[in-house]
Amino acid sequence: MGPNRNNGHNPKLPLIIQPNIGLDHDARHSVVELLNTTLADGAVLTTKTRSAHWNVRGADFFELHTFFEAQYQLLNNISDDFAERARMLGGLAIGSLEEFLKYTRLKEQPGDVPDILHLLADHEASIRFLREDARKCTEEYEDEGTCELLVSAMRLHEKMAWMLRSYIEIESLNGKKPVIL
Repeated sequence: MGPNRNNGHNPKLPLIIQPNIGLDHDARHSVVELLNTTLADGAVLTTKTRSAHWNVRGADFFELHTFFEAQYQLLNNISDDFAERARMLGGLAIGSLEEFLKYTRLKEQPGDVPDILHLLADHEASIRFLREDARKCTEEYEDEGTCELLVSAMRLHEKMAWMLRSYIEIESLNGKKPVIL
């Protein structure tokens, strides 16, 4: 990228062609920051879900291996949508591990393989973050397009959380320990 491209983090750098979509520069910049934070949350949750997928063991191995794979693939798609929205607004999507760890609101747990309860807690935290971010997009930035994207992602996280809770409920009914892995 040339020196006069705005990276979404420095509002003083001009874009070659500013998006003219009804959002002022400051609102677009704030929303790109919000999207990058959400993107970082998604990257951390995706990595945790991959860890659960890679390290699953036990009698339900195949079922859980397939289940976690479907969830991290869905999380990848959600992240792609956030990155594309950041670009639509004239910013750049973050993409380094250092940036993901800097921006995320989720907690990293190095050395621990996430279990269903921890993944559930992260999905529920993501839902709360997305709900607040959607509110900000509507009330503070007047960006209905990003709000709609965030609400759509929130519904997908709600579905994934429901599936995780359902698995725990089945295990509890069968008299098994609810924490899997």
